[in-house]
Amino acid sequence: MHTLVDAYSTEHPGDVAGLKQFLSALPLKKVKRLALIGKTEGTATINDFSRQVAVDNAKNTISELGGEALLEKSTIIFSTGCEGVLSPCVYMFSVLDDDSDLKLSSESLRLSMGGAQTRPIHATELVTLKHITLVSDAVKASMAEANLSASQVKLVFVKSPILTHQAAVKTGDTSVIGRAGSSGQSRGAAALGVALALGEIGMEEIRNVKIGTDLNQFSNKCMAFSGTEVDVGEVLVLGNRLGKTGGFRVHTTPIEDILDTGSIKKMLLGAGCSLDEIGELDNTDLLKATFLKAGVASSGLVRGDRTTIFQSELDPDKHMRAAASGLIGGLLGTGKLFVSGGTEHQAKTGGGIFSCITKV
Repeated sequence: MHTLVDAYSTEHPGDVAGLKQFLSALPLKKVKRLALIGKTEGTATINDFSRQVAVDNAKNTISELGGEALLEKSTIIFSTGCEGVLSPCVYMFSVLDDDSDLKLSSESLRLSMGGAQTRPIHATELVTLKHITLVSDAVKASMAEANLSASQVKLVFVKSPILTHQAAVKTGDTSVIGRAGSSGQSRGAAALGVALALGEIGMEEIRNVKIGTDLNQFSNKCMAFSGTEVDVGEVLVLGNRLGKTGGFRVHTTPIEDILDTGSIKKMLLGAGCSLDEIGELDNTDLLKATFLKAGVASSGLVRGDRTTIFQSELDPDKHMRAAASGLIGGLLGTGKLFVSGGTEHQAKTGGGIFSCITKV
């Protein structure tokens, strides 16, 4: 198996010119898994349809060039919100079946990827234990496809449905209606599913967790997103293992808070990157993909100082994405980044997670 990583910038959410170019260069009949992880510009609200446009156009392009067979092997995750200096872009991954798995040395860990999805999650199941276990099962299926153990997994992406008010009202259940409209709770349930699958949290603890409230229970390897464009949980698992060919490796680290460049720099150095005399990335060509999940504690305090993140007319996630885009963009010298806000059950309170894929 051979894993490829590439990226393209977009002029608008429906722009698939880069995707067409990428697919045209692939031996599509050998593709075992195709994945797109992208950022679209939009309002980042429940009724933000930029994600739907991006997903529909991507699916149509994949089907047009590779047929339904390739579409069935595709994982497509779009997150909206390009505040600050974020440049809308899409990362593309493909696993090719080229019979090249080898018994390699311990120095030859390479990127491995697997994907899966849950069945459609009913409105009454969203933000419940069932939501968690469905995502957990999809994570395990993705790990099996990638031939990765829990310890080898470095990062899990999950796109989860949002319980809309309209769908909740149709159930006639007041408890379901009370859970409606929360992107954070949807992300939190998905993240707990990852934690369960990876053995970070046991089932007994999961049964007692109050989603979105007991934030001391979390995964260290998950980036979760939510949206109305999906009714299933889309899962993509990345890790490193022996026996893979290809020139890429994935790295992940928790960060203490939205200002924690120290942990990021330490991970970049460990990944083989170098920093110049003022601490900025020196060899930018080594990085193929960059992901950040940014969070701020509900108190709004950052290193003891008050912020207005939770007291503004702007959604808190917008503040986080804008702030993180400048911080990380300045360090890496680019706005072509995947930055998402909201770390419910994806990091310790106020913390976050940073990940990158490098050439080997």
